[in-house]
Amino acid sequence: MMFRRLLPLLLVVTAAALSLAAYPGAQEPTSYRILVTNDDGIDTPGLIALVKAMSNLGEVVVTAPDGNRSGASQSSKIFSETMIATPREIPGAKEAWALSGTPSDCAAYGLVALAGERGFDLVVSGINRGSNVGEVAHYSGTVGAALEGGMRGIPSIAVSEESRIKDHSVSAEFAARFAKKLLEEGGTPGVIYNINVPSDKPEGVKVAPMGGLYLGIEGFSREDQEDGGFHARAKIKWNQEAPAGSDTAAYRANFISVAPLRVDWTAHDLLERVEAWGVK
Repeated sequence: MMFRRLLPLLLVVTAAALSLAAYPGAQEPTSYRILVTNDDGIDTPGLIALVKAMSNLGEVVVTAPDGNRSGASQSSKIFSETMIATPREIPGAKEAWALSGTPSDCAAYGLVALAGERGFDLVVSGINRGSNVGEVAHYSGTVGAALEGGMRGIPSIAVSEESRIKDHSVSAEFAARFAKKLLEEGGTPGVIYNINVPSDKPEGVKVAPMGGLYLGIEGFSREDQEDGGFHARAKIKWNQEAPAGSDTAAYRANFISVAPLRVDWTAHDLLERVEAWGVK
């Protein structure tokens, strides 16, 4: 008698299992909520590719700048200005907003205003056009947006790639694989993951510490103006140092680099020394 009662349920479960087996790419839906942002602007192909890849992991919400905000680091305008928000439609996103703020502002808005009761399980910033390895990451708006998630204890990823890459699928698909593993393993509070993809045919993946300065400012050009002032434009020097074992060295060797970065910048080893100075 009990078997007869359970038979309909068993048939449903069996049918569902056969359906998934018939389509190897099919996955059971997850409850993940993912916030996607960037610093290049909401209309860039890299962000669109990233949204598509992340939509396979769960519900995607986009809050990104309405224009290019490269080099914005974690700067913010929300303490002095009012942001303008414009709705957009992006394939794979449940909702998307173009905002007039910095990348950090956009991430903060999404994490606070659009969190709802569920909140977000993951923040992904990118895909940035141009790498952000080594100390250059301090300038990066892509990294700055991810730090907004890290500050709130949410697993967060920054994704950048070599500027000459045309097909963003390699970067997007790796980011999705890394995100899935991160969600399964659980993030470390106050830590974000800075990913850089060197080409569409990388040699592999290396986890490495931040190190090196592959570009720097070696001077400024000057164009004098009639009012006594002048226009200054930075002169960028490329291909500088890449310490052995660093994320910059891995990137140069055509490996995808993954650098775990802490939100806390404190030099803990110097606290007692500075305290001992006794400055009053």
